[in-house]
This record gives sequence, structure tokens and C-alpha cells, in this order.
Amino acid sequence: METTRRAIAIGTLATAAVLLVGCTSGGVDAGGEGSPTPSPSASVTLTATPTPTPNPSVSAEAAELPIPPDEITEWAKSAVPSTEDDAYTAGFSGWMSASSAAHHTTDLRSVEPGSYQAQLACRGEGTISVVAGELTDDLDVTGIPGAEPIACTNSTIAFDITTAETGMRIELDLDGAPTIYAVSVLRVS
Repeated sequence: METTRRAIAIGTLATAAVLLVGCTSGGVDAGGEGSPTPSPSASVTLTATPTPTPNPSVSAEAAELPIPPDEITEWAKSAVPSTEDDAYTAGFSGWMSASSAAHHTTDLRSVEPGSYQAQLACRGEGTISVVAGELTDDLDVTGIPGAEPIACTNSTIAFDITTAETGMRIELDLDGAPTIYAVSVLRVS
């Protein structure tokens, strides 16, 4: 019985695929004005059931980004110094939005004490504020004592980080529309 159901399902999908192959794009050469034109043999109307997304607002927010989310990693390689730089210590990239992730904390636990220069590149209509400094013992506390936030709005900024103990914390906060970011940390001394 189960084998018969699978065979029917596979046959139905194969029939649908054959019918879809009969469609042509209606460009200028096909005589249409940009919309798909079904071939004369396609007489069956197919109704697609949309696959539900876990959070439709995330998809809508991703559509507001300057580049698709799956291209952010490549963009980051040219937006801030990357692993090709001899002083490269750490880096990360991604995107932020008000409903999916308006706050991001990165703890670099093994970074040696010293002086560093960090760069933050951000693109989009939002403003990302960054605070960086010592890695505190209490990892649940948001905010780094004594650190002043630096704002990035559709630009690339550089800032210094000095640590006296092993480890570093970098916190990003978004205000506004969905925005992409890339962060790179270089050792100065």
C-alpha cells in the first residue's frame, strides 16, 4: 500500500515536471511582453502549495538588505581586512534587524592582551553602534563598563581596542532598518 502511494506521488510529480517544461518565457523573441507564456499543450492548471517559512518577517527584512544574506561573507572579505593581513586576529560578519537580532555579542576568549585596531563596515539604512573592550567574568552582563559606543551608518570605521587580560568582547547594537556588517580585528602591539 505504501509503495503504491509513493509510486502515485512520484508519477504525479513527473507529470507536473513535464507540463512545466512545456512553458516558454515570453520575452521579446517569443512575442510576449515579459510574462511566461504557456505552450499550447499545457492545458492543466497547477496550484503550488507554498512552503511555510519559520518567520516571514525575517524574509521581508532580508529583502531590505543591500545584498542577499548568502553573499555577506564574500562582501566582508573586501570590506574589512581579512585573513590575508599578517596582523589579522579575528573577524565576523552578518546582518541585523529589529525583530530577528538587534543585538550581537562576540566573545573572543583566546585573544592575547594588547593593543588592537578594529574595523566595522556596515551597509544599509540602519545605524550599528559598537562597543569593545575587556572580556568580563560575568558574561550575562550586556555592555562593557567604561566603553563608549561608536556609530556606523553606511560606512567603514576604525577604532582602537586595548586589553590587559586575555579575551575581548565586541558588542553590536542596531537602530533602524536591517543592515549588514563585517568586523575585523588586527593586532597593533
